[in-house]
This record gives sequence, structure tokens and C-alpha cells, in this order.
Amino acid sequence: MAKRKFRLFLGSDVGKEEEWLTEMSRNGLHLQKYQLFSYTFEEDPEKSYVYQIDFQQNVKDDYLQLYKDAGWEYVTNAINAFHYFRTETSNKEVRKLYSDKESIRDSFNRMIRFYVTIFLCFLVSQLGIFTGLFNSWKSYPFYYTIVGVDAVVIVLYVYVLLSLRKRVQSIERK
Repeated sequence: MAKRKFRLFLGSDVGKEEEWLTEMSRNGLHLQKYQLFSYTFEEDPEKSYVYQIDFQQNVKDDYLQLYKDAGWEYVTNAINAFHYFRTETSNKEVRKLYSDKESIRDSFNRMIRFYVTIFLCFLVSQLGIFTGLFNSWKSYPFYYTIVGVDAVVIVLYVYVLLSLRKRVQSIERK
């Protein structure tokens, strides 16, 4: 039977998300699908998996084959950029791919570029709100709701970008 769980992980929390998915699997719930903070799990207490998430855009078949050859099963993806893989916990000889310092740093730098692009598109789309083009809307309650939502989104993006940059810097110091 499929079970659904809602959980928010930001791009900078990939490691925490992997740990959570692995813990869920130890408890008999195995990821089937991810969609907008919603995780769908299949229940099977007989199995246990370790999960790995890799950020990669424009994935080709050879990328997926590399993981398969290394013992990882492809599960699902989020926004065609975060790819979820798993291997059975008993499979001790299987190691994480792209787990060296340079690969991790490159992955976080790709995330930074990805989120900066989305953030800039968001800011451009909201220029009318920020520049006062919609001054006539100020008498409507939804104007302040939009401004409030925009502020929350901006704070979240700044937090994610700063967190990712901090992760990159900590990797470079090692």
C-alpha cells in the first residue's frame, strides 16, 4: 500500500534528505515518487535501502547507466534536476558516486547557478509589484498578500543561496 508524507527539504539539505529517506526505508517505507514536497512510499518491511540524491540537469542515458553499473537503482527525480537513487543496505561494496570533494563542490555550484537563474526570473516577474506599477492595487488586501508572499520567497532564496555558498566554502577549506 502506498503512503504519502509531506516534508520540506531545501537544495542545501540534500544530505539530510538522503538520511531521512534511508531512515524511512529502515522503517519499511521505500520511496517511489517525489512531487512538490510530497513523497510517495511503498511499504515493505523485508527490504531496506540507502539513498543518494544527485543534482544534475539535462541527464542522458549514460549518466543513468553509470549509476546502474555502480549498483544504484534509479527511483525518481524532482524538477528533472534532483535525481534519487537507491541500493540495498546489504550491498556494502556499493559506494556513493560523486562523493569526492571536487564533485560535491561542483554539484553545489551547479545548484547555486540553477537557483540564481530561478531567483532572477522571479524578481523580473515581480518588478511591477516592487516598482509601484500596481499602486492602484494597494487598496486591495491581496496586494499585501502578494507582497508578503514575495518577501517570504525572497528570504527563502537568499537563505538557500547563502547555505549553498557556505557549503561550497566549507568543502574548499577541507
